[in-house]
Amino acid sequence: MSYNPYNKYVKKYQESNVNTADPKKIMIMLFDACIQFLGKARQAIEEKKYADKTANINSAKQILREFMRTIDLENGNDTSKHLYLFYNRQINKLTQISIHRDLAALDTVMADLTGIRDAFIEAIKIVNQDLSKSEQEEERMRYEEELNSEQNSQHDYGV
Repeated sequence: MSYNPYNKYVKKYQESNVNTADPKKIMIMLFDACIQFLGKARQAIEEKKYADKTANINSAKQILREFMRTIDLENGNDTSKHLYLFYNRQINKLTQISIHRDLAALDTVMADLTGIRDAFIEAIKIVNQDLSKSEQEEERMRYEEELNSEQNSQHDYGV
């Protein structure tokens, strides 16, 4: 393996991206990573590389546990509780998949997580559109206020 003198700069850039990224973007990145880990686990099962299977499934479970940790169950609504239970079920399924090397069950978990990821992306788009509309409305109102204040402050100089 050859040494690349720029690796340390690339790593700092990547860390900076994560540290300054929008939390919604980070969540989607974590979903992507989780699904990728499960894809690698699937390949490892097919290739009978069971240590790799275990490592990748454990990485995916770690991401799901982090999702669970960030859910506020005390102040959250029913959706947060259902999401918590969903993540917990996926972790339990992944434990069974790891033991039994069940590719069909693994495909189901991957599809379920992809569906949740896609739903979050759609929700983010809707929220961003609503924010954009709200910001546009605020700007329109500021413009009207400025226009009104200019009209009210104009003096009639008899011209």
